[in-house]
Amino acid sequence: MISLSRRALAAILFLSTGICGGQVFGQSGGVVRVVKVDGENAASSAGLLANGTLYVAGQDGRNADGAVPNNFQLEVRQSLNKLQRVLRAAKMDFGDIAWMHVYITNERNLAAMNEVYWKSIGAHPPARTVLVVGGLPHGENIEINCIAADKSKHRKVIRPQGWPEGPHVDPAGIQVDDVLYMSAQEGVDPLTKAIAADYASEVKQALDNVGAILKTANMSMANVVWVNPYMASTDAVMEKQTAPGPIAHNGQPQAPQASVMNNIYAGYFEFGNTPGRGTIQVVDLPNKSHIVFSCIAGADLGKRKSIRPRNMPPSPTASPGVLYGDTYYMSGKSGFIPDQGIVTPDLELQLRQSMRNLLDDLEEADLYFSDVVSSTVYLREVKDADQVHTLYGKFFKGRFPARTTLQNSFDMKTATDEQISMIAVRQPKH
Repeated sequence: MISLSRRALAAILFLSTGICGGQVFGQSGGVVRVVKVDGENAASSAGLLANGTLYVAGQDGRNADGAVPNNFQLEVRQSLNKLQRVLRAAKMDFGDIAWMHVYITNERNLAAMNEVYWKSIGAHPPARTVLVVGGLPHGENIEINCIAADKSKHRKVIRPQGWPEGPHVDPAGIQVDDVLYMSAQEGVDPLTKAIAADYASEVKQALDNVGAILKTANMSMANVVWVNPYMASTDAVMEKQTAPGPIAHNGQPQAPQASVMNNIYAGYFEFGNTPGRGTIQVVDLPNKSHIVFSCIAGADLGKRKSIRPRNMPPSPTASPGVLYGDTYYMSGKSGFIPDQGIVTPDLELQLRQSMRNLLDDLEEADLYFSDVVSSTVYLREVKDADQVHTLYGKFFKGRFPARTTLQNSFDMKTATDEQISMIAVRQPKH
């Protein structure tokens, strides 16, 4: 009898999805529990609970009949109410959220969103990132996702000395046991309120702010496991641009500001041992910022391991992913072929290659699609969401990750139609 390795079997099953449209079958985990509520999205679980940590899918604010409310503040309340239903189904509530991302589609709605948010969230707000994006799958104006932790875990607010505090101020960081979740950091000095004079200074100040939070938690940049640099649209950033030169990363052409950001960013981390990263251009950011960094760090360096498949060279700016204990934080992947870049304009072929790239990373960490608990799907055009969800769903067997889908910007010049980032949690082998 011939015995196939897990990698060989996965390759055969992966190819079969392209040949006959079948599903990829992976191991079923015993640690992860699906948290169900009514009206779940296709190819997404409302929430997945793994080792006391809850990963909640993006929750929109549509009415019970599926219509988008005419009143934006009602839509915000309903989005938060849906989020709360998932939390309560896992025996948690708003005070248990550690990390939250809020996606809205119009910068003019920021104040209205915050008004409802601060009335709803309670006395123990999470670390938070707010982004203005290009669109949500079915015309929604807001979507919110989060990571929460049950009460068995120790929760601590991290705030560097002298930083702003009080009502309506996001905490700089929330530490849950040995994992630190940070609010998005912008290029403003929290002590002096001074705004960076140019884009390069803005990048440096934002990273220095990340460093200050880490230092307060007795960590350093070496502890960071996952970073999302969110950059405002190219036109907005070019107003402060001081250095030229687009670069290519993972085969993808980058906006000019990415070269400035990468050159500075690389100086904060060890070459080849960088965090997992998804660099995302969005439409706008709060406070007219041009870049923010949203980060997760782990206190125990002995539990941290950079993962790099053989076909990916070491990078000064991003590891394919970082494994922290049993949790794997994966860099965003698009449909590039290593050393060749994006070779096809076909959306489905790009998506299959993205999933192949993600599978390479998972297998290098001895994980599989069945271990994925959270995913974020970034689209060039949100009109493709249903098509993407149908194919994407074929790579999971029975249990879907908690998923958020959005159009990140209005830039139609990018070569890639989609990018996906994931978090996976190792489960018992059977």
